Amino acid sequence: MREKLTASLIAKLQVPEGKKLVKIHDTEVRGLCVRMMASGMASFVFIRRPKGSNTPKEITVGRCGEMSVDQARHQARRLAVEFSAPDYLSSKASRDAAPNFQDAVHQYDELALSKRSAAYRQKTLGTLRRYAIGKLGVLKVSEVTRQHVAAIVTPLMRDGKDPTAQMVWEAVSNVLTWAVKFGHRDDNPLIRLKPDFRKVARDRALSMEEVAAVWKAAEPLSEVHKAAVRLLILLPFRKTEFLSCRWTELDSEWLSIPPERTKNSDATSLFLSSFAAAQLPARRNDSDLIFTTNGKVATRLGSKILTKLREGAGIPQWQFHDFRRTFSTHMHEAVTERMNDQHFVIEACLNHRDGSRQGVAGVYNRAQYRAQKQAMLQAWSDLVEVAVGR
Repeated sequence: MREKLTASLIAKLQVPEGKKLVKIHDTEVRGLCVRMMASGMASFVFIRRPKGSNTPKEITVGRCGEMSVDQARHQARRLAVEFSAPDYLSSKASRDAAPNFQDAVHQYDELALSKRSAAYRQKTLGTLRRYAIGKLGVLKVSEVTRQHVAAIVTPLMRDGKDPTAQMVWEAVSNVLTWAVKFGHRDDNPLIRLKPDFRKVARDRALSMEEVAAVWKAAEPLSEVHKAAVRLLILLPFRKTEFLSCRWTELDSEWLSIPPERTKNSDATSLFLSSFAAAQLPARRNDSDLIFTTNGKVATRLGSKILTKLREGAGIPQWQFHDFRRTFSTHMHEAVTERMNDQHFVIEACLNHRDGSRQGVAGVYNRAQYRAQKQAMLQAWSDLVEVAVGR
């Protein structure tokens, strides 16, 4: 679609239902257009084929609202001159046209991360914002080197936070790989010679005595954090998915998470026993979020909370994700049903995809497991209640 771009036109733009984005090309400057995402984010982009190339190149010029239409046209005319240069593809002009790292993250989010699950997107953006953007934000994405990223992850590794260091490395690497695909840099130096991240054992399951100690250690926390920790023990959801739960997703005795917020894009729901329901926090500021301190954003269970719980319980070296493994381990030991059925019910509670049951049989079993899941989660709740002495 081609129209003369104006501020009023951009303000009225909407993405049709079912589409991810819409582009409006400017009639005044060839190659300039506005890209509106379904999220409502609008950007000026320049799309032209550089001289000597058969592939159009797309460069984000700036955000609508932060840049006027006239400013965008000025930048687009400058880029048109650069694109027409015979040596553009091998010249420094190509590198200078690259966005800075912070803008590259925004573009990566719009064009790539938005297609992934909400949980993955939230985790990746959180990692980049917390550790990378502050250090790399003003650098051209074409100028980010292996040494820049090593300077971020090395202190984390010295502190024994290798899993976090690895997440940072991989998140930045994904942005650089995206930048290569869009012509903003020649290669991704993070793919080669990765640091030797120490592997953290992923077979940790807490004993019931340790579960009771963590439960007790949560007592001094705020109401919301205490509720989140104790319900994570009782309900084997993934942490990030769980913390974004809403009151409208709580239907009687079942808490459901829609597919757009789960790691595998499969909806999941878990039964709340009366003991689990008693751990829910009070509703705040009429917010739909269950776990929130200000009514606007979901609360986090970060490293500070984890450290307090470790110290309070006297149990080092465990993670929130270990609650899921703890549930699985004890249920395999406690439930007396046939091992075959027991395994699939546990996998259903964990929202794992099991390749051995697919098609019509898989659909049938997911429905059938609702009653079995309720029985298993009630049994787990009873086991925890006895352990914590309530």
